[in-house]
Amino acid sequence: MTDLTVLQFGGSINLEETKDFLIRFSLNIVTLVILVRFLYYEYRKEGIPEYLFGFFLMGVSVFMICTVLDMVEFGLELAIGLFALFGILRFRTQAIPVREMTYLFLVIAVSMINSLVNFADPVNGIILYNTLIIIPAWIMEIFLCTNTRMKKEIIYDNLEDVYKGEKHLKDILKDQTGLNIVRIKIGKIDFVAQKATLTVYYLRK
Repeated sequence: MTDLTVLQFGGSINLEETKDFLIRFSLNIVTLVILVRFLYYEYRKEGIPEYLFGFFLMGVSVFMICTVLDMVEFGLELAIGLFALFGILRFRTQAIPVREMTYLFLVIAVSMINSLVNFADPVNGIILYNTLIIIPAWIMEIFLCTNTRMKKEIIYDNLEDVYKGEKHLKDILKDQTGLNIVRIKIGKIDFVAQKATLTVYYLRK
């Protein structure tokens, strides 16, 4: 056997390609753990376990699909259609919050980059690109954690208080909720049910 990088196990295995695949896969897993486990789920203690499960396996699946697309000659239309179908199937029955949707796109983008981009130095290239994605996400998580202004949407069932103005309504809601309310935005008003949708802006303690 002239080529030492090829072993016969019922077929040919290129050790160099296998090594490259395992390196990319391992770095992709590390990046997913950092993004999903330590930034999304752990950093603010507000992550949803179901999304943690979905994001991680989505990243693994996208990486594998992109690897297959790179190995097999797919037509461009078929490849685009495959990812379109993949996108339609994802969480279709449930509205995804903006933060979760952002992490979903990050996971897909990272996995595609790690699988498909031909870096001159795969290890350093992947680490550099992944770091450039992780750092902005980390900075924004820090910003959100230090931002003390929060908002909450509530249904208020006394229109008389709404008619008396924001100051009166703010005092009432402060007593009822104990929140340090700074502003109230009045939304939809249901005159039949005598209810109003309020967006309450308050300072987090």
